[in-house]
Amino acid sequence: MAVYQAEPFYLPETDALRFLPECPRVLRSRLGTLGWVAIQESAESDRGSLNLLNLRTLANDSHPLPGRPGFFAETDREDVVVIGLERSLVLYDIRQRRIASEPFVVTEDERVIINDGLSVEGGLLFGTKHTTFKERIACMYFFETALGRVHTLHAAQICANGKFLHNGGLVDIDSFNKTLDYYPVDMRAHRLGERRIIADFRETPLFPDGLRPAPGLGSVVVAFYNPEAASEGVAREFAIGDGAVRNEWKLAGSPRVTCPEVLRLDGRVRVLFTTAVEGMNPLMPNAGAMYIGDCPYAEVPPAPPLFEASALD
Repeated sequence: MAVYQAEPFYLPETDALRFLPECPRVLRSRLGTLGWVAIQESAESDRGSLNLLNLRTLANDSHPLPGRPGFFAETDREDVVVIGLERSLVLYDIRQRRIASEPFVVTEDERVIINDGLSVEGGLLFGTKHTTFKERIACMYFFETALGRVHTLHAAQICANGKFLHNGGLVDIDSFNKTLDYYPVDMRAHRLGERRIIADFRETPLFPDGLRPAPGLGSVVVAFYNPEAASEGVAREFAIGDGAVRNEWKLAGSPRVTCPEVLRLDGRVRVLFTTAVEGMNPLMPNAGAMYIGDCPYAEVPPAPPLFEASALD
């Protein structure tokens, strides 16, 4: 196992943007741009933003939203993304800086909001989280574009986070289980098989959060959120088959690591991490910063498919 030291790369300009960054994705439609969401602006806030970071100049274009975004995904429509916003799916027009569709309501349960998600073949795979992280009332969903409807894959989660479909299976994180899980999945029948634990963190202070596939797709990079006053954050790459740790990244000065992204920057493949301030006291200087680290990868993993925007028109 190799250990890499990730370094601060970009510190968002405001406290609101540093509070809870998530979902970093390199955009196909805008070269050299990293999209990301600030889920909420403070512990009391019910507003967040979509953000577009120029990876060369580090200029960030922030788009305030009328709610808390859990994730975004690119669509097949130029400069239009789909956002999981509060309890609905919406289209957002980047150029016009406005929501471009009526909300598609996923759930009316005000105890939950949409959290992490991604575009997959045939639709969107995403989850919700209980806002006080106590009850198993959150769900994992598949929005099927062909039918324009949502299917429930799992109905008893607390905080549905990183996901990845791999060889007929689903790699999944429900953060408060404190495990990295694998389920056989039948997407046509909208059914999960028996859960297998890939890696277990219940004896540690770490909560697994966001994930991304590593190149080759046989492993995943997992970000860990540490609520304690630790001096550094951590992310690790796990083999899906046996849970072996292949690589590790350490982030000095920011223990709440929320999500990785594997990208090409200045001709080299690197791993970028978002980190959060959320609840930190005292505040560390680099909390809420994005970090960048070296890695052994020669290529980046395939980008998620484009979501069919017409499914939400």
